[in-house]
Amino acid sequence: MIVIAVPACNESKNLRNCIETLMKEAPPLGEDFHIVIAEDGSTDGTDLIAQKLEQKHPQVTHLHSPCKLGKGLALRQAFNAMEGDIYAFIDCDLATDMKFFPKLINSVREGNDLALGSRYMKGADANRVVLRDFPSRVYNGLIRLLFKDPVQDHQIGFKAFSRRLIKDVLNECDSTGWFWDTEIIIRSIHSNYKIVEFPVEWEEKKKDTSSFKMVVAVTMQNVRGIIGLKKILSK
Repeated sequence: MIVIAVPACNESKNLRNCIETLMKEAPPLGEDFHIVIAEDGSTDGTDLIAQKLEQKHPQVTHLHSPCKLGKGLALRQAFNAMEGDIYAFIDCDLATDMKFFPKLINSVREGNDLALGSRYMKGADANRVVLRDFPSRVYNGLIRLLFKDPVQDHQIGFKAFSRRLIKDVLNECDSTGWFWDTEIIIRSIHSNYKIVEFPVEWEEKKKDTSSFKMVVAVTMQNVRGIIGLKKILSK
């Protein structure tokens, strides 16, 4: 079975479209699937939409937390809640073109333990505002340098994992927030899991006025994550 997690905090504008799109894209893969809406701390009615989607579709489960858990913890709980052969997650705004979804899943079927899209590999087409693009490129370059890590895009919300990687690495990750994406990749590399990255088409969907505050908050969270993970792996 394919377990697909969708992190959703204040995603009332995107959640319904995301789930209905997945309900169309997943069946052609020829395998049972289950979608887990990992919804935490929403104040815009996302929880109510998630409840209705759960009632409508037997393949959808809504995990609700009244307080914000952070992306990493929300995904950890979603993956731990279901037994699957392949685990995946996608951002609720569907910034990555869903025509790449079959490739994401099939990359794990073909023997890779972690598959992810990339906005920065040759052949990728990413439409992104400079305020987010430049810091992201700097961050990814820094991670590659510090951890001798070949992955070019750690933060993209378009990843899939093998069952054995999830069982081995998921609960070893300390990050509960945005750094989780980077941490699970680095820990997978250090555990010699097979990783494949491929170029995708990606379009910025979040162009609101809180972008700068978000960039600062994520940057500080990532800095703390880098320092902590570096200490752990150097022991």
